[in-house]
Amino acid sequence: MPEQGVVSGFLSNNLIPVLIFLFALFLTLTFSNPALFLNDEWITVNQLHQLGEGHQVTVNEGKYGTFLNGTPGPYFQARHNLLGYTMMLPVLSLPALWFFGLFGDQFRLAIVLLWSFLPVAMAVLVDAYRPQYARWHGVRWIWLVIGAAFAGLLANLALYYPWPFTAPDAPIETAAVIFTNHLLFAALAVMIYLICRTLFEDTWFSIFGTIACISCSSYVFWAANAKDHMLLIAMTAAVVLFLVRYIRYGSLRDAALGFAFIGLLAWARPEVGFTVFVFAVLYYVALQVSRGLLQKRPVEAVRALCIPLATIIGAIPLLINNALVTGNPLVPAFYVYEKKILAGASGEEIIGAGEAVNGVVQSVPAPPGGISGFLSVLANHFSPSWSTLPGDIFGILFAPASGNMSLVAISPLIVLAIILLPVIYLDWRRGERPQNLAAVAFLAVIACAVWVAYIRSLPGLNASHGIVPDIRYLAPFYLPAGLLGVYAMSRFNGEYGSRKRTLLQIAVLAVSAPVLLVVMMLIHPTGAQYADYVMFFTRISFVLLAVTLILIAARKRFEISHAWIAAALLLLIAIPFAWQLMMVFLYSAAKFNGYPLWIPLVETLYDHFIVVSTPDLP
Repeated sequence: MPEQGVVSGFLSNNLIPVLIFLFALFLTLTFSNPALFLNDEWITVNQLHQLGEGHQVTVNEGKYGTFLNGTPGPYFQARHNLLGYTMMLPVLSLPALWFFGLFGDQFRLAIVLLWSFLPVAMAVLVDAYRPQYARWHGVRWIWLVIGAAFAGLLANLALYYPWPFTAPDAPIETAAVIFTNHLLFAALAVMIYLICRTLFEDTWFSIFGTIACISCSSYVFWAANAKDHMLLIAMTAAVVLFLVRYIRYGSLRDAALGFAFIGLLAWARPEVGFTVFVFAVLYYVALQVSRGLLQKRPVEAVRALCIPLATIIGAIPLLINNALVTGNPLVPAFYVYEKKILAGASGEEIIGAGEAVNGVVQSVPAPPGGISGFLSVLANHFSPSWSTLPGDIFGILFAPASGNMSLVAISPLIVLAIILLPVIYLDWRRGERPQNLAAVAFLAVIACAVWVAYIRSLPGLNASHGIVPDIRYLAPFYLPAGLLGVYAMSRFNGEYGSRKRTLLQIAVLAVSAPVLLVVMMLIHPTGAQYADYVMFFTRISFVLLAVTLILIAARKRFEISHAWIAAALLLLIAIPFAWQLMMVFLYSAAKFNGYPLWIPLVETLYDHFIVVSTPDLP
């Protein structure tokens, strides 16, 4: 066998992750459009615009969210016309903005060509590196894929029209940020697969776990928007990946990379980075002690305990970002929204411009410096409402007071994860050590860290009508909970092998998702408004969850076939995926400050066969 080159060797050894990346990117390009869904996204695209122009990035200069006369609209008036997000997503989106700039008003053509190339690349890679899978019943399906891709390209070229890029009001920043989120989503899918591969050491079951975790989440939705949730989720996944690898294989390099990504996670969202750091350090020290830290040589023990300091390296961009915006590297940029004063009043130090527009103050005082300022921010942020805490947690998980989708309705795997933990504890009490117990405990720790990050905000997450489409700040929680749910499913794999289970799951998703969307649109079993669609998917998810739990509980006593349990689980995973497609595809008409669907063929089919009236999103 001839010696492989570097690229060929990499593709051969990492074919599955490469295919997952390409397919995830193809999926999100197919169904999404580069436009804004929430007013909050104005902050990021304005930051990117001003960064691309080489301007300051703290005071809004008004490309988005501003009246024609140049004054800020109500959204920015309420925020003192300031841009208080961290700069991580705008910085990461700069390459996409520059790339689109190479094509000018024809930049959509680059996306069309990429979309047509992706399935061809996947087919060719399979044929080259896994030829045993390149035939189906003797037919070499690679030619079918290439033919379909070429036909799709011709159809897209026939329907193609350019998008404005060079016009002063062209929403090019929106396209750049959303395309960057597409790439982050594809990277996230790869990281979830690698986590599953580390935990289960089974390629097919790891693919199944990847599908389950992405389906039972809001990740497809956030991949199609300009909010920083996809960035936050991707950084969380990187932390989990490297620290799970450390737990499994013991390499201090993996541990250092995991803590370095905690620093980057803090740049994406300081509150999540802080709690994940605290919980991860506590877990890491406890793990070291359990693995004989006290018996190691002093040099080895000190080296192991210094690994969490890698967080500082990852947090360097955050510290610089904070210092430039607030004057204190320990006080996050979001502090600019905490206070407002009259411009220049009391001689206080001012962040940004000291100008007022229509009586709206565009500046805030700098926070006190040093550790005291940092501690005051912490004390203010992590102050829970103890009296409402149990009700808020229950509401967020099962029935939010706002009427929005609950966490369990979106990710039924959460219930399997909750059930798994006492089962593992009972096994441990009986002297049975479950496989990967340390990794399971770590996933539970990360899940708790996400909740603690927003413990002060739980009443609002439960009741606020402004949080659409789900309780979005807890989106990182779907990852560890989903992984724990997949781990729970691995304990009763039943008569289905992992390969058959994975292929069945793909088939169920491909069939059930469009069927559910058609039923929802044509029959309207619960009504035709957004709240009715939430009820529709919530009821189906809860009913299937109840059926699944009953079947699992009664399996041994009534000798229920594994096939029934497997079918219920496969359908249960498909429901949230269909909900995400509804939010991404059907509600693309609700988006603003952007462009239509990326792909002309998909846009034409949407315009001719789907009619979406102006939605009543809360």
